[in-house]
Amino acid sequence: MDKNKIIPWIIAIVMVIVFSVISEGYSLIFTFVPAVPIALWLYFKTCYKSTSNVSILPYYLLGVGFQFIHFAEEHAFGFERQFGVLFGGSPYDHNTFVTFNMFAYLLFILGGIAFYKNWKPLQMFAMFFIVYGMAGNAIGHIVFCVMAKGYFPGIYTSFLNLILFPFLLAELIKTKKRALEEFS
Repeated sequence: MDKNKIIPWIIAIVMVIVFSVISEGYSLIFTFVPAVPIALWLYFKTCYKSTSNVSILPYYLLGVGFQFIHFAEEHAFGFERQFGVLFGGSPYDHNTFVTFNMFAYLLFILGGIAFYKNWKPLQMFAMFFIVYGMAGNAIGHIVFCVMAKGYFPGIYTSFLNLILFPFLLAELIKTKKRALEEFS
């Protein structure tokens, strides 16, 4: 049994269940849940076949740092009060919103450690951050502004990770190519 195949699937299934259960209205179902299979696909296309992803760390950690700034904008301007409502639900409880984000950041940091230590299954957390935290977040915030017909908390800082995303994706592809050359 290949733990590098099974554990990411388990992580993905748990993520979909948790996001679906805690979602206010369809907020997480329409945003986070679709990113999970994309992250799983990216894991199998890159991390699973790579022997080392350490070269990704500078871009990845900078992205996590940008995410902290993004969370500060969301927190300061009431994202949790508006996000669930935008998707037909209630406002998120403030403490739940903060706790959820802090737990997510712990998992994203664990994803960075997984790159460093080459713990393949836990790189699934990093793949989710790359897919949704970096690319999906910026795209999502544009959509949220259109839906809200104006400013939506987090729009300005959401672009920081979108700028960084192509560099990180290019590095992921390079590490996959190196891995394929090693096995040839």
